[in-house]
Formats: sequence, C-alpha cells, structure tokens
Amino acid sequence: MTLSHFASVPSAARRPQALWRTLAGAAALAAALAAPMAQAQGTGGYPSKTIRLVVPFAPGGSTDILGRLLAQKLGESMHVSVVVDNKPGANGTIGCDQVAKAPADGYTVVLGDVGCMAMATGLYTKLPYDPLRDFAPVSLVARSPLVLTVGAQSPFQSLKDLTAAAQAQPGKLNYPSSGTGGPNHLGAELYAMQAKVKVSHIPYKGSAPSVVSLVAGETDFGFLTAVTIASQLNAGKVRALAVAHSERLPSMPHVPTMSEAGLKGFTADAWFLAAVPAGTPKPIVDRLYAEIAKALPAADVKEKLDAMGVLPSGFAPEASAQFLRTEVDKWRGVIKNAGITLD
Repeated sequence: MTLSHFASVPSAARRPQALWRTLAGAAALAAALAAPMAQAQGTGGYPSKTIRLVVPFAPGGSTDILGRLLAQKLGESMHVSVVVDNKPGANGTIGCDQVAKAPADGYTVVLGDVGCMAMATGLYTKLPYDPLRDFAPVSLVARSPLVLTVGAQSPFQSLKDLTAAAQAQPGKLNYPSSGTGGPNHLGAELYAMQAKVKVSHIPYKGSAPSVVSLVAGETDFGFLTAVTIASQLNAGKVRALAVAHSERLPSMPHVPTMSEAGLKGFTADAWFLAAVPAGTPKPIVDRLYAEIAKALPAADVKEKLDAMGVLPSGFAPEASAQFLRTEVDKWRGVIKNAGITLD
C-alpha cells in the first residue's frame, strides 16, 4: 500500500482522534451542567420536599398556634407542604431533642420556647442536647411577655404595693405556675431575686388553673402570659399590674412595664425560637429566615398575634444566636439562685 493511498483516506486515519475530541467536549459540557445541578440538590434547590415543623408541645397552646400560622405561610410561599408535628413531653425537651438529632438538611425545624431552649439547661443536669451546640438558630420569631397579675379582690394596686407586702412578710405571699420549671415559675423567681423578696411557689397542672387560683384568691400574684389572662382580664376578674417587657403591650396600652412600675430592667418573656440542627448549610438557614421575616408582617398573622398578646420579633440568625446565649446565661443564674432542679 502506497503513501498516496493513506493520503486518499485521511478521514479514516483521523476518525479516532476526532471522536476523542468530541467525547472530551461532551464530558466538559456535562461537568459544567452537573455543577449547578449538584448545587441545586444541596442548597439552591431547597426546598424540594415536605418540611416538618416540630412543635414540642401539645396542640392548642401558644407555641402550637404560632407554629401553625408559620407553617401555612411558609408552605404558601415556598410551594411545599410544611406540616406541624406535635411532640410534647418533659417541658418541650423531647421534641427539641428529636430535632437536635435530625439530619441537618433544612427539612426538620423546631419551634422551641424559652423553656426547652434556655431554661432546660439549668433545670436538667443530664439534658440530652445542648441548645447552644446542637442547633443553628433561624429566627427569634416572637415574644409573649409575662404579665404581673393579681385577682380583682387583691389589695395590691401596683408593683410597689406587692413588693412592700412581700418585704414585710417574707415567704407569706404565694404565686401559681403552670408547672415547676416553666416560665411562670421562673419569671416569679426572677422577680424575687431582683426585688430581694421571698415568696412561695404553688405549681398547678396547666395555665388555666393558675388563673382560677388568682380569681379565687387562693394565690396572691402571678406572672402569666397575656393570652392566658385575656378572658378573665376582660371580665374584670383579674388585674394586670405590670408587663415584664421593655415596652408596653399594644393589647394593654395602659399597663406599665416593670421598669416603669419600679423594677428597672426587669424582663421575662415566653419567647419562641425557630431553629434547625447544627450543621445545616447557611443558605438554607438564610432562606428559612427570609421566609419567616416575610410571613410575620402579613395582616392575618399580625391580627392573630395581637389577639394573643404576642409580639413579632423576626430576629436574623446571628442576632437570634446571641439572644439565645444571653437567655441561657440569664435563666441559669435564676435557677441556680432559686435552687431548682428537675432531675
């Protein structure tokens, strides 16, 4: 075979080389397309399936009501199902523990409260999770300030009246709570610590009996949420003396803050924090925060929160993490001072 023969069929000789160039180009194109697809599957495509919003309390309470409001709004905005999963028990720690151990992919979110996210660290020596280590805060969603409340028949017309009586008779005045170690209990202990008085705790099984005890005169004062006392307050059966918040409540504009009433810097909120397992990619945390921040100003959400005496917060993730650290330290100090333990 002559050299001229090879020259007459150059395509046959060069076909394997051209084929390899074509395959290499196709591979490069596939790699270029795969990169954004992988990103979409990791964070950019979030969410692509149902999100579970764990409420670590039974249906019907403030956390559950707020959780269902958020689930509806987030589902509508993110175009996926957001289902509320109630996991009550042990002051909310059972549900919080489940989320702390869930995959860090943004599809399991907890709406924790001050109890299971801050107070529990001081109440339990063997808490199965660490709120500061095991969660990535998404947003401090809202606060429900405690309200210093007395029965309508009470002789106390102000915070100063109450404090004077408590100082005059250490240990005689008593207060109710919805259970040992809860916000009502520790809010009153914070008052006792800051006012330098001694008062007695009477735990009940739930918030409703606490209000009944004030109405009946069985207890002298209490730190209860606005939604808990709303109906009895409107009926004139209890009286609000002060709000344990930095600002007055829109639903109680004539009730002073604790600072205005004489106990400077006193705040005690039953707050609600949305969080995901630690290690959740930041773009997912930021997306969830953006959706919550968008949901809170909605007219129907604001109307329901106002009726509950709940103040929307919408803190960003970094500010929420700092808030959580501050609250953990604050309530640990109160619990240690009062000598309370649930172990």
